[in-house]
Amino acid sequence: MAAQEGVNYLSGLGLSRLICLPMALRAAIELNVFEIISQAGQMLNYHHQISSQNPHENPSAAISLDRILRMLGASSILSVSTTKSGRVYGLNEESRCLVASEDKVSVVPMLLFTPDKAVVESFYNIKDVVLEEGVIPFDRTHGMDFFQYAGKEQRVNKSFNQAMGAGSTIAFDEVFEVYKGFDNLKELVDVGGGIGTSLSNIVAKYPHIRGINFELPHVIGDAPDYPGVEHVPGDMFEGVPNAQNILLKWVLHDWDDDRSIKILKNCWKALPENGTVIVIEFVLPQVLGNIAESFNALTPDLLMMALNPGGKERTTIEFDGLAKAAGFAETKFFPISQGLHVMEFHKINC
Repeated sequence: MAAQEGVNYLSGLGLSRLICLPMALRAAIELNVFEIISQAGQMLNYHHQISSQNPHENPSAAISLDRILRMLGASSILSVSTTKSGRVYGLNEESRCLVASEDKVSVVPMLLFTPDKAVVESFYNIKDVVLEEGVIPFDRTHGMDFFQYAGKEQRVNKSFNQAMGAGSTIAFDEVFEVYKGFDNLKELVDVGGGIGTSLSNIVAKYPHIRGINFELPHVIGDAPDYPGVEHVPGDMFEGVPNAQNILLKWVLHDWDDDRSIKILKNCWKALPENGTVIVIEFVLPQVLGNIAESFNALTPDLLMMALNPGGKERTTIEFDGLAKAAGFAETKFFPISQGLHVMEFHKINC
Protein backbone atom coordinates (compact mmCIF):
# COMPACT_ATOMS: atom_id res chain seq x y z
CA MET A 1 0.00 0.00 0.00
CA ALA A 2 1.37 3.40 -0.94
CA ALA A 3 1.84 5.81 1.95
CA GLN A 4 -0.30 8.91 1.88
CA GLU A 5 1.74 11.91 0.83
CA GLY A 6 2.74 14.14 3.74
CA VAL A 7 2.07 11.49 6.41
CA ASN A 8 5.07 10.29 8.42
CA TYR A 9 4.04 6.73 9.29
CA LEU A 10 7.42 5.77 10.74
CA SER A 11 7.21 8.64 13.19
CA GLY A 12 3.67 7.63 14.03
CA LEU A 13 4.86 4.15 15.00
CA GLY A 14 6.36 5.75 18.09
CA LEU A 15 2.87 6.47 19.39
CA SER A 16 2.21 2.73 19.58
CA ARG A 17 5.09 2.31 22.00
CA LEU A 18 4.50 5.18 24.41
CA ILE A 19 3.87 2.72 27.25
CA CYS A 20 7.50 1.56 27.07
CA LEU A 21 8.90 4.73 28.63
CA PRO A 22 6.88 4.82 31.89
CA MET A 23 7.39 1.09 32.38
CA ALA A 24 11.15 1.42 31.79
CA LEU A 25 11.20 4.28 34.28
CA ARG A 26 9.29 2.21 36.83
CA ALA A 27 11.72 -0.69 36.41
CA ALA A 28 14.71 1.61 36.90
CA ILE A 29 13.16 2.97 40.10
CA GLU A 30 12.48 -0.52 41.43
CA LEU A 31 16.08 -1.46 40.62
CA ASN A 32 17.28 1.60 42.60
CA VAL A 33 19.17 2.88 39.55
CA PHE A 34 18.88 6.59 40.32
CA GLU A 35 20.05 6.23 43.91
CA ILE A 36 22.96 4.03 42.78
CA ILE A 37 24.09 6.62 40.24
CA SER A 38 23.70 9.43 42.77
CA GLN A 39 25.76 7.64 45.42
CA ALA A 40 28.53 6.96 42.92
CA GLY A 41 29.22 10.69 42.73
CA GLN A 42 31.86 11.55 40.12
CA MET A 43 32.67 7.92 39.36
CA LEU A 44 31.81 6.58 35.92
CA ASN A 45 28.52 4.65 35.91
CA TYR A 46 28.77 1.92 33.31
CA HIS A 47 25.70 -0.27 33.02
CA HIS A 48 27.56 -3.30 34.37
CA GLN A 49 28.66 -1.30 37.43
CA ILE A 50 25.08 -0.23 38.12
CA SER A 51 23.84 -3.78 37.61
CA SER A 52 26.37 -5.15 40.09
CA GLN A 53 24.74 -3.12 42.88
CA ASN A 54 21.57 -5.22 42.64
CA PRO A 55 21.60 -8.77 44.08
CA HIS A 56 20.97 -11.27 41.28
CA GLU A 57 22.28 -14.48 39.73
CA ASN A 58 21.46 -13.53 36.14
CA PRO A 59 24.53 -13.49 33.86
CA SER A 60 22.62 -11.33 31.38
CA ALA A 61 21.59 -8.72 33.97
CA ALA A 62 23.98 -6.00 32.82
CA ILE A 63 22.93 -6.32 29.17
CA SER A 64 19.24 -6.27 30.08
CA LEU A 65 19.69 -3.25 32.34
CA ASP A 66 21.56 -1.40 29.60
CA ARG A 67 18.56 -1.86 27.30
CA ILE A 68 16.34 -0.18 29.90
CA LEU A 69 18.81 2.60 30.65
CA ARG A 70 19.50 3.48 27.04
CA MET A 71 15.76 4.03 26.58
CA LEU A 72 15.84 6.48 29.49
CA GLY A 73 18.93 8.11 28.04
CA ALA A 74 17.33 8.53 24.61
CA SER A 75 14.31 10.11 26.37
CA SER A 76 16.56 12.61 28.21
CA ILE A 77 15.71 11.15 31.63
CA LEU A 78 19.34 10.12 32.10
CA SER A 79 22.47 11.58 30.58
CA VAL A 80 24.34 9.06 28.45
CA SER A 81 27.72 9.03 26.77
CA THR A 82 29.55 6.27 24.93
CA THR A 83 33.14 5.23 25.55
CA LYS A 84 35.26 2.34 24.29
CA SER A 85 34.17 0.39 27.36
CA GLY A 86 30.46 0.99 26.89
CA ARG A 87 27.77 3.47 27.80
CA VAL A 88 28.09 5.69 30.86
CA TYR A 89 24.94 6.98 32.56
CA GLY A 90 24.42 9.95 34.84
CA LEU A 91 21.74 12.09 36.42
CA ASN A 92 20.47 15.21 34.70
CA GLU A 93 17.89 17.88 35.43
CA GLU A 94 15.02 15.47 34.73
CA SER A 95 16.27 12.63 36.93
CA ARG A 96 17.63 14.51 39.94
CA CYS A 97 14.07 14.77 41.26
CA LEU A 98 14.04 10.95 41.39
CA VAL A 99 16.72 10.92 44.09
CA ALA A 100 15.66 11.52 47.66
CA SER A 101 16.72 14.89 49.03
CA GLU A 102 18.18 15.43 52.51
CA ASP A 103 14.55 15.59 53.69
CA LYS A 104 13.87 12.26 51.93
CA VAL A 105 11.66 13.94 49.33
CA SER A 106 11.39 12.80 45.71
CA VAL A 107 8.71 12.25 43.06
CA VAL A 108 9.31 8.49 43.09
CA PRO A 109 6.20 7.57 45.14
CA MET A 110 3.99 9.37 42.60
CA LEU A 111 5.76 7.68 39.69
CA LEU A 112 5.20 4.27 41.30
CA PHE A 113 1.51 4.85 42.04
CA THR A 114 0.28 6.06 38.64
CA PRO A 115 1.47 2.99 36.66
CA ASP A 116 0.33 0.61 39.42
CA LYS A 117 -1.38 -2.44 37.94
CA ALA A 118 -4.72 -1.61 39.59
CA VAL A 119 -4.64 1.88 38.10
CA VAL A 120 -3.45 0.88 34.63
CA GLU A 121 -6.09 -1.84 34.30
CA SER A 122 -8.83 0.76 34.80
CA PHE A 123 -7.59 2.70 31.75
CA TYR A 124 -8.63 -0.20 29.52
CA ASN A 125 -12.21 0.88 30.22
CA ILE A 126 -11.74 4.64 29.84
CA LYS A 127 -13.37 4.61 26.39
CA ASP A 128 -16.61 3.53 28.10
CA VAL A 129 -16.84 6.96 29.73
CA VAL A 130 -17.48 8.29 26.22
CA LEU A 131 -19.79 5.50 25.10
CA GLU A 132 -21.94 5.14 28.21
CA GLU A 133 -23.26 7.58 30.79
CA GLY A 134 -22.14 7.22 34.39
CA VAL A 135 -19.31 4.74 33.82
CA ILE A 136 -16.37 4.86 36.24
CA PRO A 137 -13.54 2.82 34.70
CA PHE A 138 -11.97 1.81 38.02
CA ASP A 139 -15.32 0.62 39.40
CA ARG A 140 -16.06 -1.35 36.24
CA THR A 141 -12.63 -2.97 36.36
CA HIS A 142 -12.50 -3.83 40.06
CA GLY A 143 -16.16 -3.96 41.13
CA MET A 144 -15.80 -1.17 43.71
CA ASP A 145 -14.67 2.43 43.87
CA PHE A 146 -11.04 3.37 44.33
CA PHE A 147 -11.26 4.32 48.01
CA GLN A 148 -13.09 1.09 48.87
CA TYR A 149 -10.44 -0.84 46.96
CA ALA A 150 -7.63 0.97 48.77
CA GLY A 151 -9.32 0.13 52.07
CA LYS A 152 -9.11 -3.57 51.19
CA GLU A 153 -5.77 -3.69 49.36
CA GLN A 154 -2.98 -2.62 51.69
CA ARG A 155 -0.44 -2.41 48.86
CA VAL A 156 -2.51 0.11 46.92
CA ASN A 157 -3.44 2.01 50.09
CA LYS A 158 0.22 2.34 51.05
CA SER A 159 1.30 3.36 47.55
CA PHE A 160 -1.46 5.97 47.27
CA ASN A 161 -0.73 7.45 50.70
CA GLN A 162 2.99 7.64 49.97
CA ALA A 163 2.31 9.30 46.61
CA MET A 164 0.01 11.89 48.17
CA GLY A 165 2.48 12.51 50.96
CA ALA A 166 5.38 13.10 48.57
CA GLY A 167 3.23 15.30 46.36
CA SER A 168 2.13 17.34 49.36
CA THR A 169 5.67 18.04 50.50
CA ILE A 170 6.74 19.07 47.00
CA ALA A 171 3.66 21.27 46.54
CA PHE A 172 4.01 23.03 49.88
CA ASP A 173 7.63 23.93 49.20
CA GLU A 174 6.22 26.03 46.33
CA VAL A 175 3.12 27.22 48.22
CA PHE A 176 5.10 28.61 51.14
CA GLU A 177 7.16 30.74 48.77
CA VAL A 178 4.10 32.59 47.45
CA TYR A 179 1.08 32.18 49.71
CA LYS A 180 1.09 33.86 53.13
CA GLY A 181 -2.45 32.96 54.23
CA PHE A 182 -1.25 30.61 56.97
CA ASP A 183 0.56 33.35 58.87
CA ASN A 184 -2.28 34.35 61.18
CA LEU A 185 -4.22 31.09 61.48
CA LYS A 186 -4.67 29.51 64.88
CA GLU A 187 -6.43 26.30 63.85
CA LEU A 188 -6.63 24.33 60.61
CA VAL A 189 -8.60 21.16 59.82
CA ASP A 190 -7.29 19.27 56.79
CA VAL A 191 -10.34 17.49 55.34
CA GLY A 192 -9.30 14.42 53.40
CA GLY A 193 -5.75 15.03 54.54
CA GLY A 194 -4.39 11.54 53.94
CA ILE A 195 -1.74 10.46 56.41
CA GLY A 196 -1.21 14.05 57.56
CA THR A 197 1.80 15.06 55.48
CA SER A 198 0.28 18.39 54.44
CA LEU A 199 -0.52 19.42 57.98
CA SER A 200 2.86 18.27 59.24
CA ASN A 201 4.50 20.57 56.69
CA ILE A 202 2.23 23.48 57.62
CA VAL A 203 2.61 23.05 61.38
CA ALA A 204 6.39 22.66 61.07
CA LYS A 205 6.48 25.98 59.21
CA TYR A 206 3.84 27.63 61.44
CA PRO A 207 4.07 25.95 64.87
CA HIS A 208 1.42 28.28 66.31
CA ILE A 209 -1.25 26.46 64.24
CA ARG A 210 -3.22 23.62 65.82
CA GLY A 211 -3.61 20.97 63.14
CA ILE A 212 -6.42 18.42 62.85
CA ASN A 213 -6.15 15.77 60.14
CA PHE A 214 -9.62 14.48 59.22
CA GLU A 215 -9.60 11.28 57.15
CA LEU A 216 -11.18 7.87 56.67
CA PRO A 217 -10.32 5.35 59.42
CA HIS A 218 -8.26 3.00 57.19
CA VAL A 219 -6.11 5.97 56.09
CA ILE A 220 -5.64 7.27 59.62
CA GLY A 221 -4.54 3.77 60.57
CA ASP A 222 -1.36 4.23 58.52
CA ALA A 223 -0.72 7.80 59.68
CA PRO A 224 2.41 8.51 61.73
CA ASP A 225 2.36 10.82 64.72
CA TYR A 226 3.33 14.41 63.96
CA PRO A 227 4.00 17.14 66.52
CA GLY A 228 1.04 19.53 66.65
CA VAL A 229 -1.23 17.32 64.51
CA GLU A 230 -4.23 15.35 65.80
CA HIS A 231 -5.68 12.58 63.62
CA VAL A 232 -9.49 12.39 63.64
CA PRO A 233 -11.32 9.64 61.71
CA GLY A 234 -14.49 10.42 59.82
CA ASP A 235 -16.27 10.82 56.47
CA MET A 236 -16.40 14.26 54.85
CA PHE A 237 -19.67 13.38 53.10
CA GLU A 238 -21.35 12.90 56.47
CA GLY A 239 -19.90 15.94 58.20
CA VAL A 240 -16.76 17.90 59.01
CA PRO A 241 -15.39 18.86 62.46
CA ASN A 242 -16.09 22.45 63.52
CA ALA A 243 -13.07 24.53 62.60
CA GLN A 244 -11.87 28.11 62.32
CA ASN A 245 -10.34 27.29 58.93
CA ILE A 246 -10.38 24.26 56.65
CA LEU A 247 -7.89 22.93 54.10
CA LEU A 248 -8.92 20.94 51.00
CA LYS A 249 -5.85 19.88 49.04
CA TRP A 250 -6.38 17.73 45.96
CA VAL A 251 -9.81 16.74 47.24
CA LEU A 252 -12.33 18.49 45.01
CA HIS A 253 -10.75 17.12 41.83
CA ASP A 254 -11.67 13.62 43.04
CA TRP A 255 -15.39 14.28 42.72
CA ASP A 256 -18.11 15.51 40.37
CA ASP A 257 -19.78 18.88 40.95
CA ASP A 258 -22.62 17.53 43.12
CA ARG A 259 -20.30 15.66 45.48
CA SER A 260 -17.85 18.57 45.56
CA ILE A 261 -20.65 20.96 46.51
CA LYS A 262 -21.76 18.54 49.23
CA ILE A 263 -18.23 18.53 50.68
CA LEU A 264 -18.07 22.31 50.52
CA LYS A 265 -21.50 22.69 52.14
CA ASN A 266 -20.34 20.48 55.02
CA CYS A 267 -17.27 22.72 55.32
CA TRP A 268 -19.48 25.84 55.24
CA LYS A 269 -21.56 24.45 58.14
CA ALA A 270 -18.43 23.69 60.18
CA LEU A 271 -16.95 27.20 59.84
CA PRO A 272 -17.62 30.28 61.96
CA GLU A 273 -19.04 33.35 60.23
CA ASN A 274 -15.62 34.65 59.21
CA GLY A 275 -14.20 31.21 58.37
CA THR A 276 -12.29 30.25 55.22
CA VAL A 277 -11.74 27.11 53.18
CA ILE A 278 -8.26 27.00 51.65
CA VAL A 279 -8.31 24.93 48.45
CA ILE A 280 -5.16 23.72 46.69
CA GLU A 281 -5.53 22.28 43.18
CA PHE A 282 -4.01 22.36 39.73
CA VAL A 283 -6.18 24.68 37.63
CA LEU A 284 -7.00 24.22 33.96
CA PRO A 285 -6.04 27.30 31.95
CA GLN A 286 -8.79 28.87 29.87
CA VAL A 287 -6.62 28.48 26.77
CA LEU A 288 -4.75 25.17 26.49
CA GLY A 289 -1.22 24.91 25.20
CA ASN A 290 1.83 22.66 25.21
CA ILE A 291 3.03 24.13 28.48
CA ALA A 292 3.41 22.89 32.05
CA GLU A 293 0.29 24.75 33.21
CA SER A 294 -1.80 22.70 30.77
CA PHE A 295 0.04 19.39 31.15
CA ASN A 296 -0.02 19.42 34.97
CA ALA A 297 -3.80 19.75 34.94
CA LEU A 298 -4.63 17.60 31.91
CA THR A 299 -2.77 14.47 33.04
CA PRO A 300 -4.45 14.23 36.48
CA ASP A 301 -7.74 15.08 34.74
CA LEU A 302 -7.53 11.80 32.81
CA LEU A 303 -6.44 10.00 35.98
CA MET A 304 -9.53 11.35 37.74
CA MET A 305 -11.70 10.22 34.81
CA ALA A 306 -10.36 6.69 35.25
CA LEU A 307 -10.46 6.46 39.04
CA ASN A 308 -13.23 8.57 40.53
CA PRO A 309 -16.94 9.27 40.01
CA GLY A 310 -17.00 12.46 37.99
CA GLY A 311 -13.56 13.52 39.19
CA LYS A 312 -11.98 16.24 37.08
CA GLU A 313 -9.70 19.25 37.04
CA ARG A 314 -11.38 22.65 36.74
CA THR A 315 -10.87 26.23 35.62
CA THR A 316 -10.97 29.17 38.05
CA ILE A 317 -14.47 29.96 36.76
CA GLU A 318 -15.62 26.42 37.60
CA PHE A 319 -14.08 26.57 41.08
CA ASP A 320 -15.81 29.89 41.69
CA GLY A 321 -19.10 28.28 40.65
CA LEU A 322 -18.63 25.44 43.16
CA ALA A 323 -17.91 27.92 45.95
CA LYS A 324 -20.96 30.05 45.18
CA ALA A 325 -23.21 26.97 44.93
CA ALA A 326 -22.08 25.87 48.40
CA GLY A 327 -22.90 29.27 49.90
CA PHE A 328 -19.52 30.96 50.01
CA ALA A 329 -19.64 34.71 49.41
CA GLU A 330 -16.20 35.36 47.95
CA THR A 331 -13.36 33.51 46.26
CA LYS A 332 -9.73 34.55 45.89
CA PHE A 333 -7.11 32.93 43.66
CA PHE A 334 -3.35 32.76 44.23
CA PRO A 335 -1.35 31.27 41.32
CA ILE A 336 1.68 29.41 42.69
CA SER A 337 3.67 27.65 39.95
CA GLN A 338 3.11 25.53 36.83
CA GLY A 339 -0.67 25.53 37.18
CA LEU A 340 -0.81 24.96 40.94
CA HIS A 341 -3.18 27.39 42.69
CA VAL A 342 -4.23 28.22 46.21
CA MET A 343 -7.84 29.39 46.47
CA GLU A 344 -9.68 30.92 49.38
CA PHE A 345 -13.44 30.41 49.75
CA HIS A 346 -14.72 32.98 52.26
CA LYS A 347 -17.98 32.55 54.10
CA ILE A 348 -18.49 36.34 54.13
CA ASN A 349 -17.06 39.10 51.95
CA CYS A 350 -13.69 40.26 53.20
